[in-house]
Amino acid sequence: MAGYKDFDFDFDATQQGAWGEFTTRLDEVLSVMDSTADLTISVASPIKGDEVPAERPGIRFSVTAPGRITAYVKGDEGGEPTPAQAEALHRLAWDQPHATEHRFHTIVDQEDSGPLAQLATETLTEVFGVLHPIFLEPDQLAEILQGTTDWVPLTPKPLKKGQESVMPANRVDLDSLVDHELAKAFGHPPLRNEQGDVAIRVGSTMVFLRSTPDAAELVLFSALVHDVNGRSRACEVLNDLNVEARYGRFALHRDRVFVQVSVAAKPFVPAHLHQALVHLSQIADGIDDALATKLGGRTTFSA
Repeated sequence: MAGYKDFDFDFDATQQGAWGEFTTRLDEVLSVMDSTADLTISVASPIKGDEVPAERPGIRFSVTAPGRITAYVKGDEGGEPTPAQAEALHRLAWDQPHATEHRFHTIVDQEDSGPLAQLATETLTEVFGVLHPIFLEPDQLAEILQGTTDWVPLTPKPLKKGQESVMPANRVDLDSLVDHELAKAFGHPPLRNEQGDVAIRVGSTMVFLRSTPDAAELVLFSALVHDVNGRSRACEVLNDLNVEARYGRFALHRDRVFVQVSVAAKPFVPAHLHQALVHLSQIADGIDDALATKLGGRTTFSA
């Protein structure tokens, strides 16, 4: 079963990679700075109404002498660091304020700008708690520091008939569109129960399809395991599945384990329905036996 792991879905690794790239780019910028312009990297903050903070936390870099760069820290309290921030800056070995320099600062040789770029990254993440470089606002060179590039639009390919969208007028209209697609796929009209659900047998389980009253969504679901023994154990197993699964959401309802896939239906795209049905069928028939054994339950049908 395809999962997030196939795409290296690791939030911590993603953050670390982004900060690593930011540090490299900042080092490149600092190494070629001159005295004609300073660089200020501020922490983005939400704006309440028309109120714009006069001084946002961040770091300012200036070439204060030939071949020398000075970095200054701006804190949360009108440019001054809070006591907690001051303690963290001291821990990171920023130079302390003194009689001639009233801010936390550091001075480095421009040829050795790498450690300063690393110090800046550590300060932004550890002192100001910035999660990702996207939450930074450089006053210049943002496209370089954030790694953005111009988007080149692709030449669109013509859609096949099943990939074109249709806007259903209501739930009855949507159900008719679904019935038409399922009849083409299975060679006969689908059977609906009193609740309007379509039932499809897939190996050792059943897949059900239901439209929502507002015709905005199609919900495909399947009961994978019945008579689950031990809810706590089941919740742990399903939580792991939800983290790893690319398609489908797993849930425990009373003593049954369900998997569900939702398909947006306004507009309705036949290809999306077929894709969801294939994915859910593969999940349902692919793991229900192993899941039933793990959770001490049974599948819908004997294989």
